[in-house]
Amino acid sequence: MKEKIINQTKKVVIPVFISILCGAICGKIVYNIYDENNTFLANNTMYLLQAGAYSSYDNMRANTMGNNYVYYEDDGLYKAIIGITSSYDNIEKIKNAYNGEVIVNEYYLNDIELSNKIYELDKELSKEEDTNNIKEIINSMLALYKEENINLTKVN
Repeated sequence: MKEKIINQTKKVVIPVFISILCGAICGKIVYNIYDENNTFLANNTMYLLQAGAYSSYDNMRANTMGNNYVYYEDDGLYKAIIGITSSYDNIEKIKNAYNGEVIVNEYYLNDIELSNKIYELDKELSKEEDTNNIKEIINSMLALYKEENINLTKVN
């Protein structure tokens, strides 16, 4: 009888132990994948500074003549982007350089190489105090944005 109980216990304990071990391994793998993706997303957050949304292309051109900008069409509106940055601290610097109302939208950039280039320009921008030099750096960022085929994912 004792042997029967021991055999029954082995039949239950061994599968339970293996299940717990497999669960721990799978949990560790999933956590590492999540942590890696979360770090990637945090490091590739971009802020687009939008000067406005216009009902027509001509309206947008007329209202943004003084600024270098990039535009895109979304939901029938033309949206003018006057700045792009990966540093939240540089948003105020860009706003002040253009002395205007801007809308800040947060996006994830899927291109690591482009993200690194923008990050380097952001380091220069954070050190700069002269408005003309700030605008030159912003224009360099916008030129990168124009040159590359960028895939951005909007954060809600």
